[in-house]
Amino acid sequence: MSTPPPTGPLVTRDTLRAQLCDLGVRPGETLLVHSSLSSLGWVNGGAVAVVRGLLDALGPQGTLVVPTQTGDLSDPALWGNPPVPPDWWEAIRATMPAYDPRITPTRGVGVVPETVRTPGPARCAAPIRRPPSRRSARARRR
Repeated sequence: MSTPPPTGPLVTRDTLRAQLCDLGVRPGETLLVHSSLSSLGWVNGGAVAVVRGLLDALGPQGTLVVPTQTGDLSDPALWGNPPVPPDWWEAIRATMPAYDPRITPTRGVGVVPETVRTPGPARCAAPIRRPPSRRSARARRR
């Protein structure tokens, strides 16, 4: 069975930037984005186009903030999706890699935050609660 063609308007980096500006996003602002790539429809360029469109709308002085929870780094006794056997808990706790904001991936928040996360944004030292921010790529090059 073949995959049906996409429906709806074509979403691009430029259309995202324009729509964000139409919604009132202005250069230099801080924008908190909780995203769902699939909710946008078919995006030419995927998550990279979304992130670039967001950064374009914010300009070089703007800040993009996204959630980047890392739920893997928590107590396995509390895991429910999937749960792990209780006899594994101590071994998991003893061998779990330490959180490193430079390399620890996000989990459960989608591909857009993971795309924002790499390369080079600021990420806080708390692996589960606080979101990172990302200055525009143009601002980082200065």
